[in-house]
Amino acid sequence: MREILGATLLSTLVLTAILLYGNLSKNDEELFRALAISPLLFLELVSLMLPFALSLGLPFGFSLAVIFCVGRWSADREVLAMQSLGIRRNLWAKPIFLSALAVSFIGCFASLHLSPVSRGVFEERVRDMIWQDFESWVEDGREIAFKVDGEGEQKFMGGLTSGHQKKMTRATMSIGYGAGHLWHNVRILTWGAQNELLTILHAKRATVRKIRDKGAIELFLSEVDYESLDHSGGNHLKSSSFVSFKKWKQPIRFSLETPQINRDSKHMPFLEFLNKVKLDEIHDADYQRACFHFNKYASLGCAPVALCPLLLTLAVRRGRRETYSNLFTGVLICLFYFLLGTSVGELIGSNGYGWWISNLTAGSIGVFAMQR
Repeated sequence: MREILGATLLSTLVLTAILLYGNLSKNDEELFRALAISPLLFLELVSLMLPFALSLGLPFGFSLAVIFCVGRWSADREVLAMQSLGIRRNLWAKPIFLSALAVSFIGCFASLHLSPVSRGVFEERVRDMIWQDFESWVEDGREIAFKVDGEGEQKFMGGLTSGHQKKMTRATMSIGYGAGHLWHNVRILTWGAQNELLTILHAKRATVRKIRDKGAIELFLSEVDYESLDHSGGNHLKSSSFVSFKKWKQPIRFSLETPQINRDSKHMPFLEFLNKVKLDEIHDADYQRACFHFNKYASLGCAPVALCPLLLTLAVRRGRRETYSNLFTGVLICLFYFLLGTSVGELIGSNGYGWWISNLTAGSIGVFAMQR
């Protein structure tokens, strides 16, 4: 068992590193921003991604360790020696099966509880980091850029339409100076798709409302000068119109690209999900998505229990001839197991029960092979 433990640690480390790299590449912008702020914050964010990578790396790492180590035992005649002493396979394999059960429990705990909890903390750290950056930009008087949906132009402009055909795609804002919820000399420029300037808005004062849970700010503007530029027929300025307001009619709203606090049901811990189901706080569509998610990762977490009989039997029979090819065989079996779960899980219902077909298939074949 000590040999299997060592091989499990090594294979889990390799698989977890590969899966972690995939996660890091999806969040590279946030990680580089964290690294610029503090190396400790960067390491904290990386550590919060480990549980998800570990939830998949550990079950399959243990499975590969079983077929590799048992194959070497068979090649070194250790399995034959135990059989010669009257020790049946079920007896010497019992510690392996118990270890598979323990690894499956750890894998399920990591995927159904630890991973969503860590993801929630990760999003909270990223949200705090973005707000901290935003406030530092305001203090330094730096220009801040925002994306704007052209179809939501009137809502963005506080109920005022710009009057031209071109749709704004982004906005930039600069602040003369700000203290708390009161900013002075706020200038907002809006731009079109061809990087043409569409509107210029200047406010002597702005009262700021920060909506942290939705990642947004609202500006209530006073003493506003507004100029709309017309670029009809090209990027060259054709005409402009200027108007002043004592107060802007509606607040102008900017959205920061921060993770949302209201998590989807599939991104919450399993026990929290069960509690919300009990309180009837989950809609049918969210319930189905969450069931699919939990069934998928619970079945993957139980992969060691399902694959262990099959891998152990193959290792004993093939180990006498080809030792290291067992590892390649184990990789192929794990890939087939995952592909079978993926294909059947998508076909059978929307609750993800099809993912358990791969466990039942692998377990049935393995138990049948051990009885022969």
